[in-house]
Amino acid sequence: MRQIVVFTDLDGTLMDHDTYEFQDARTALEVLGRQSIPVIICSSKTRAEIEACRRRMGLKFPFIVENGGAIFIPRDTLNLKGEDLVTRGAYHVLELGAPYSVLRSTWQAVKHREKLRMRGFSEMTIKEISVRTGLPIEEARLAAMREYSEPFIFFDTADRFQRLGRLIQERGLHITKGGRFYHLVGASDKGKAVQILKKLYTQTYPRTKLWAVGLGDSANDVPMLKQVDMPIVIRKKSGQWEPVQGIGPVVQSAKPGPRGWAEEVLRIL
Repeated sequence: MRQIVVFTDLDGTLMDHDTYEFQDARTALEVLGRQSIPVIICSSKTRAEIEACRRRMGLKFPFIVENGGAIFIPRDTLNLKGEDLVTRGAYHVLELGAPYSVLRSTWQAVKHREKLRMRGFSEMTIKEISVRTGLPIEEARLAAMREYSEPFIFFDTADRFQRLGRLIQERGLHITKGGRFYHLVGASDKGKAVQILKKLYTQTYPRTKLWAVGLGDSANDVPMLKQVDMPIVIRKKSGQWEPVQGIGPVVQSAKPGPRGWAEEVLRIL
């Protein structure tokens, strides 16, 4: 038997980049639900944001937060034998990234020592986050509840950005690029989290052959796409696709955002 598992980014992929709506993908989500196919969100969003999205979408599966910073697994859903877990409310959590306190202190130290022109979420008010993301105030408040990443905007020169990258790497951290922001994260990415979840699904259903689909639109989705059997790059509203290197053939959606997401998912089914 073969079990399809869908790993998906949110912004610009399952959700519209500007409106954050997913109505164009609702029918495809319902079809996946009727066929009991897990849809696992793998996003740069916070746990609080993803919980709100899951409620709206009617999803009850594990999810990956803040570019692979942690995996949240509803209790009594997967065989977690051998994993180093913490328990938070209704979830077992595999923490893969650096704590936000470490990221924030490193961010401040490097920024002020090098006098870099950049601005992170920890320096923004909720109103500023709302303006920069286009989110309503209450949703911007959820976006500010970081646990494993520091999104930021960089205003300085290209050579200064390269220096920032070197300094961050020296501290055991790294920078990835999303649809709107750069993200300071620990030694984690979406690919590592997807790899772990695939192992857990195989461990839970040993008689089933797992077949993973991945959908994303940005550079921070590339590690995820490298870990799936069917990597799908969703077209951006600009008409372009994120360059993907280091893996075999990828599918490029003809349409952007949730329309492209739905078309490709239904085509696979």
